[in-house]
Amino acid sequence: MAVPKKLTIIFASFYLLIIIYIILFLYVPSIQNAIIQSRESLTAITEGANYFWALLISLGICFLGSASIGFPIPFPFVLFSLSNSIFLRYSNLGLNINQILQSGPFWFEILGIALIGGLGSALGELTGYAVGYGTKKIAEERKSDLLDNVDGFGKMILENEKRTPLYIFVFALTPLPDDLLFLPLGMMKYSFWKCIIPGWLGKNFTTLFYCCWPLFVALGFTSQGIQSNSKSSIITEAILLLVTITVMFFIMAFDWAKFLEKRKLKKL
Repeated sequence: MAVPKKLTIIFASFYLLIIIYIILFLYVPSIQNAIIQSRESLTAITEGANYFWALLISLGICFLGSASIGFPIPFPFVLFSLSNSIFLRYSNLGLNINQILQSGPFWFEILGIALIGGLGSALGELTGYAVGYGTKKIAEERKSDLLDNVDGFGKMILENEKRTPLYIFVFALTPLPDDLLFLPLGMMKYSFWKCIIPGWLGKNFTTLFYCCWPLFVALGFTSQGIQSNSKSSIITEAILLLVTITVMFFIMAFDWAKFLEKRKLKKL
């Protein structure tokens, strides 16, 4: 495992807290009512002048999610919560899912959150690249399994340099921590602009996807003839958060240096 023990403990803590949250929500009525009431009050976060603050939250959390080096920040969950606030607000007006999908103002608000979030992610990517650029000397002077692993991943990405921008774009479309890609690219001193432009384009699509999650959930319930309610939505949010953290842990735990070594041996 390439993930340090402390980081593994952090992931395990996230899992434990989410599971406890789900259990308390399902089996303790007073806590369930409090969570539902607090969640319903969140619709005010994106209402009227508060929408400006929602944009700042989107910008800040996406920046931190991309700028965090080796620490998982589940910013997709925050984007989901912001867009879900907008969706609930339109639902409370008496609009059904089809009417919401046809609403121009609704999509304007969703796109605003997504594009500002994409900008935050693009700005956050600068830190991962910069740290990787400066870490190259440390990796050369000190023996570190983690740095060797990151460096190995960078070499794998740059095996075909013409395809690297495409890899960056595709990687940006996934819910994976950006530093796993930009740290090694910085260590390999890959062109900054070739990193940031495809990364920014990919992140715009990614943040829009996260912001559309409430719609996907509502459409899924509707297709099964199930009436979506606050309880089902809260459980869905918790499950999505678990999935996001699981993907983060997998990509950070994978031994990329060992994978690259085996790949070279097969070619030989």
